[in-house]
Amino acid sequence: MKQVSQSERLDLLDALIYGDVFDCAVTLDELWRYARVAIDREKLRHLIRDDPVLRRLVVERDGFYCLADRTSLLGERPQRILRARGLQKRARFIARILRHLPFVRGLLLTGSASADDATTGADADLLVIVAGGRIGTAFLQLAPVASLLGGRLFCPNWYMSEDHLSVVSKNLYIAREFAQALNLCGDAEALHKSNPWISEVFPNAAMSPPVEAHLKRRSSIQRFLEAVLLGAVGRRLEVWGKRLVRKRLRAHYARFGLQVPTQVSADFEAGTVLGFHGYRYEAKTLQAHVLRRAQLRDKLTREL
Repeated sequence: MKQVSQSERLDLLDALIYGDVFDCAVTLDELWRYARVAIDREKLRHLIRDDPVLRRLVVERDGFYCLADRTSLLGERPQRILRARGLQKRARFIARILRHLPFVRGLLLTGSASADDATTGADADLLVIVAGGRIGTAFLQLAPVASLLGGRLFCPNWYMSEDHLSVVSKNLYIAREFAQALNLCGDAEALHKSNPWISEVFPNAAMSPPVEAHLKRRSSIQRFLEAVLLGAVGRRLEVWGKRLVRKRLRAHYARFGLQVPTQVSADFEAGTVLGFHGYRYEAKTLQAHVLRRAQLRDKLTREL
C-alpha cells in the first residue's frame, strides 16, 4: 500500500471533520464528494478500511462514518436523512408554484435539507436567483408569505442577481453550500457555472442534476406578469420592496445588538446579493472546522 501522508489523510477526511462540526455522521458518498483531493470512490473506501492510522480514527457502521470518539452520531443520521427527504419533497412542490412569480430565475434548496442532515425544526432554505435589478420585488413577493406561514413551508433567505452569481467570498462554507444545493427550477445550474472554483475545493463533486426541461423554462404566467411590471408600476414595486428589505435587515441585526454590516448593505444596494443568515453563522462554522481539523491533526501525529 502506498504510504499516505498526514496532510493527505486530513484532506481525505475533511468531509468527516466538517460533518462533525454539525454533529453529523457522513456517508461514503459524502466523504468522497467533499474530500479535498481527487480520488476514486472505491479507493477511498478501501483506504479508510485498510490504512492502519485511519482505521483507528474512523468508525463505520451501516454505511455511515464518524470519528472514533463520536459513535453516538451514527444512530442519529438516518432520522436526519428522513427529515431532509421530506423537506426536499416539499421544496420541489413549492418550487413548482414559485417559479411562476415575476423575475424569479431559479430556485435552489440549500442548508441542512439539501445536505440530507435536517435536525428537528429544520427549514427548507431557498436560494433565489433573481432578474437583474429586481431583488426588492422578489423579496416583496416571497418574504411576507414565508413569514405569514412561520417558515413552515419555505424560507427564502438568500437572493442573488442572475447578473452577479460569481461570489467574492470563496471559502469552504460557501463551497459546501453551493456544492450540495439542490436545483429546483429555472436556470439554477448557472450558479455552479459561475463559480468554477468550487471544483478546485471539491475535485470529486458534481453539481446537482439539471431539472426537467419544463421547470427550467420561464412559464407563460411569469412572462405575462413581468410584462405588466416592466413600466412605472414595476419600478414603484421595486422601490417598495427595497424599502421593506432595509427595514427587515435592520430588525434582523438588531436582534444581535448590531447595525447592518456595511458590506451586507452595500451588496444589497448594488443589487447583487441579499442574505439573511444566522448571526456570524458562516464565521462560526469555519472557525469550528479549523479547530476540529487541528485536533484531528494532533491525533494523527500521536498515531504516527
